Amino acid sequence: MRSKAAAARIRRLDVQGAISVAKAGLQALAYDAKHSKAKTLAAFNKELKRNSRLLAAARPTEPALRNGLAAVQRAVASEKSMPNARLVASNAAGSYLQKLEEAKEKIVRVGVRRIMPGMTVFTHCHSSTVTAILIAAKEKGIRFKVINTETRPHYQGRITARELAKAGISVTHIVDSAARRFMNSADLVLVGADAITAEGNLINKIGTGQIALAAHEAKTDFACACETFKFDPVTFSGAYEPIEKRDKGEIWKHPPRGVRIKNPAFDITPPEYIDYIITEEGVITPYEAAHILHERAAGNI
Repeated sequence: MRSKAAAARIRRLDVQGAISVAKAGLQALAYDAKHSKAKTLAAFNKELKRNSRLLAAARPTEPALRNGLAAVQRAVASEKSMPNARLVASNAAGSYLQKLEEAKEKIVRVGVRRIMPGMTVFTHCHSSTVTAILIAAKEKGIRFKVINTETRPHYQGRITARELAKAGISVTHIVDSAARRFMNSADLVLVGADAITAEGNLINKIGTGQIALAAHEAKTDFACACETFKFDPVTFSGAYEPIEKRDKGEIWKHPPRGVRIKNPAFDITPPEYIDYIITEEGVITPYEAAHILHERAAGNI
């Protein structure tokens, strides 16, 4: 699929979840690089950067995608011949996607150890990593229950509920505003992430922050399952993580005159409300995010 078509699908939410978005974007970039008609390296690099900007703009709050696009551009930057540049771009995209898959597998192995027999797990939105952890725990014979939210306005929680029910996991589906009502029944809140900042803030689907507050009030552990590829290096240098604002029509297509609609796709959960983050590097505190970003910048990770 071409980058333009992939970007359109990502904007429409035909592709959901940070890792799925990264895969779609990187596969499209690799396809365009492989089939590029550019005659010179300068033209090829210009085309690569243009497609990368187009894909990154489709979902601004997705560092897993942005980091992958940057990795491809870095790999191509040192190339001296046009045929090699096409191959290097395609290989770099494939290598990054492989690392994402390997990271997810490691997170699942770590995360399963946090699912205890008899536990009730509360989750929000849809995270392929979180559902993979829960399904793997079920396959290991661990008996537990799940409470999950519908996740307005696109109801991504229904994806989670379907996948868990299909796997034979007991799941109770609730409206978002019932989160506090059910929090005392939960032993663990486990969510995914779209981004982690250098300060240890969790950027995730809107509503995550108030769920974290409810968990804090109920003394329920709040955890995030997240590949370190979602840690955003731009925040390490002082920039803020962008919060995507989506079309008001997703909430109310034809509101009455005088009614203003705001539709942020994500919110911020500060580190003091996060007990731990499950990564491919192991279980860490949110305050260790800056260290991981530093080590990655230094080439040690």
